[in-house]
Amino acid sequence: MENVEASKEMNNNNKEKKENIRYLIPESEYDYDHPEVIRWTKYFTEKAQKRNVFINIRATLENQRTCSNRSMIAAQTMASAWYDFTCYVPVFITKAVTMTDDPERQHHLIQIAYDELGGRDKNFIHSNLFLEAIEEIGVNRVDGPSTSSIKEILDVLDKTLVNTKSQAGIVGLLLSFEIIAEENIEMLFDCLCHDESSSEILSKSPFFKIHRADETEHIRHSVANFLRFCNTDDDRGEFEESFDAGIDYWHRFWDQNARLINIASSMKASA
Repeated sequence: MENVEASKEMNNNNKEKKENIRYLIPESEYDYDHPEVIRWTKYFTEKAQKRNVFINIRATLENQRTCSNRSMIAAQTMASAWYDFTCYVPVFITKAVTMTDDPERQHHLIQIAYDELGGRDKNFIHSNLFLEAIEEIGVNRVDGPSTSSIKEILDVLDKTLVNTKSQAGIVGLLLSFEIIAEENIEMLFDCLCHDESSSEILSKSPFFKIHRADETEHIRHSVANFLRFCNTDDDRGEFEESFDAGIDYWHRFWDQNARLINIASSMKASA
């Protein structure tokens, strides 16, 4: 009898855990515990990590903090860059969707853009939540050369998308957008924390709460799209080529932010 009760309790606990996972859409096939989801998530994560995308921005932050404990320059530079990026994300994804010709594929690809735009609630549009978060820590978005240079990098990404000729390549570019999302959010967090109080304030903000909870789902969803729509050797080759191009974008994005922070710091020091 005790074994039966224990089994029921275990099943209830498992059910509760599963219900707490917020899927973009109901997932009947490529769940988190699907062997192929696990396999390919690991594969693409390791492939991206080999590129050392964050090496220069980490060194820059370390230098900034050695010089002045925490850096408002880094926070303002990053705030401007990330706002441009977060506004661009739903535009990029919806543009990718218009380049696909299968309604089922479009249905799956559009989900993250919908999420970025608040899902069912416009009060949760991510770009607006980001502005609210930086306002709480006294960081202003500054228009100037930094925003122009980040927009140039976004333009390169846009051209990469436009020049992607295959449907599988589009799916690959979208996965590259998500595969290091958790690391991206933590790096953004580190850049924005310019004083001791910033960390607690940002951690409690809807923007960071949502992203720390949801990025894992975005990755799973994107890997599921790979498994759904890239089933031949040719498809997977085209997918990986675009995936690599997307990781190139992240390398340029973070390297450029490191440069902008260093330039702003040098200008302040010489003023």
